[in-house]
Amino acid sequence: MKIGIIGAGFTGLSAAYRLLKDQHEVTIFERDEVPGGLAIGYMEEGWEWSLEQHYHHWFTNDNAVLGLAHEIGHKVVIKRPKTSSFVENEIFQLDSPLTLLKFPKLTLSSRIRMAISLGLLRFNPYWKPLEKVRASVVLPRMMGNRAYEMLWEPLLVNKFGKFAGSISLAWFWARITKRTSSLAYPEGGFLAFAEHLSREVQEAGGKIYFASEVSGISSEKGRTVIAYKTKKINKNETFDRIIVTLPSFAFNKIASELPDSYKKKLMSLKGIGAVNLVMRMKKPFFSDKTYWLSVCEKDAPVLAVVEHTNFMDKRYYNNESLVYLGNYLQPNHPYFSMSEKDIMKEIGPFLKRINPEYDKSVISIRKFAASFAQPVIPTNYSGMIPKFKTPIKNVFLANMQQVYPWDRGTNYAVELGYKVAGLISNEN
Repeated sequence: MKIGIIGAGFTGLSAAYRLLKDQHEVTIFERDEVPGGLAIGYMEEGWEWSLEQHYHHWFTNDNAVLGLAHEIGHKVVIKRPKTSSFVENEIFQLDSPLTLLKFPKLTLSSRIRMAISLGLLRFNPYWKPLEKVRASVVLPRMMGNRAYEMLWEPLLVNKFGKFAGSISLAWFWARITKRTSSLAYPEGGFLAFAEHLSREVQEAGGKIYFASEVSGISSEKGRTVIAYKTKKINKNETFDRIIVTLPSFAFNKIASELPDSYKKKLMSLKGIGAVNLVMRMKKPFFSDKTYWLSVCEKDAPVLAVVEHTNFMDKRYYNNESLVYLGNYLQPNHPYFSMSEKDIMKEIGPFLKRINPEYDKSVISIRKFAASFAQPVIPTNYSGMIPKFKTPIKNVFLANMQQVYPWDRGTNYAVELGYKVAGLISNEN
């Protein structure tokens, strides 16, 4: 079959990789000039490795993507970086049961209660009953109000904003269950890995059209048509099957034949965007080599401070220290339209509480934004997930809103790509 795939993120690339192994003819259309989707990377002068616009890593149990890396012969670096939390103006390492039990801001009984609660969630294999209840209701009852309000409520509020109270306990369970102390990272960065996978697709006979934006999909006489445009041409191409890996709102825009009821169902699924600043610094931001700092403070101007070069060696980045200032935000948040300088006026005073001299080491700051970066997972989400098959015959949808119960990430993008590819290959 001749199959068109819209999007060269890891869902589209992994679907293409599998479909080509099943002897299908595959063409990928990608709006950007490089592959990667939300894991897209970039390079600065003097760097040997790329860096992601939005912070990424793998857990060591991310079997789908690690298996794919092994299959195509892409090396992976595994390390155990330091993960900390910012609580009541102090930084505490909280990345193991032992560090949790040593946390001085809670009484011993509260620490033990919270540790037992997290353990019960982590080792519970049955997520389905958990999706019926809200994390904001159950967690305080499990671990106590003090522990919840100090550590977990600020993270939920700062990440999901107005949706924080509706988030399913199944989402929280997935975050706790999946986490590993050691983390993995593809050699050269996610861009290098995406480019490697793209070469594998092309060497197997697949085509990838970069800088090609799809403007519409339609059906004609049992086949489907993709209309796309580049800087030079507008063109239509016909396929037996189409896989769309775009966010649901983007799918709605290009698929005029979708019934209004289906469009309404897709748009009922909520999501939030992301605005990340990347600081290049002459010196490290953290004095204690923290990689990931979760900010447990309501209304903080930043959700997480991630010093990438406390995870990957700074020699790959011209010996610079690279720091993400991350936020998940509603798409209408002012940060989306503000400049780096103006956002730093909001974030800077907070950063000085951690490192009063940080601004003297800043080389440059770049802003990256994505209008959709995280699905909102309310209770009973399993009943809301769109099917792969859409109302348009021979058009399939595979995007991050179908990743469940696990949280979105490149590992699940690969799994999603495999699943939709298998569905199409097994049709005949």
